[in-house]
Amino acid sequence: MEDRRQGPRVEVDIEVHYRTAHEFLSAYTRNISGGGIFVRTPHPLALNQTVRVRFTLPGITHTFNCNGIVVWANAPSDRSSLPAGMGIKLEDLDAESQRLLSEFTKTRTLAVTPDEKP
Repeated sequence: MEDRRQGPRVEVDIEVHYRTAHEFLSAYTRNISGGGIFVRTPHPLALNQTVRVRFTLPGITHTFNCNGIVVWANAPSDRSSLPAGMGIKLEDLDAESQRLLSEFTKTRTLAVTPDEKP
């Protein structure tokens, strides 16, 4: 499987708030990259679902607030070792948010390598 992430991916356990057209939800992440975020949830949204995402990162007072789209999802399963959740591609990050997110991921130890499953 081809890894299409933008930049390094790092483990981080933060609360993420996300809103669809019909509901407001929150969950925790497993990892983040410059272009996306993995949200742990037993109720992943449908592929191509658009969401509004809001989160902060450890050591950074800036609030990240952007649109996103669900690009993959893992439903809970007894037959899979993959964690339940969804990958959300972050879209329309402003320049300051992009810079801070890039610096954050570059300065963190890579805890998950591209050949490992999320």
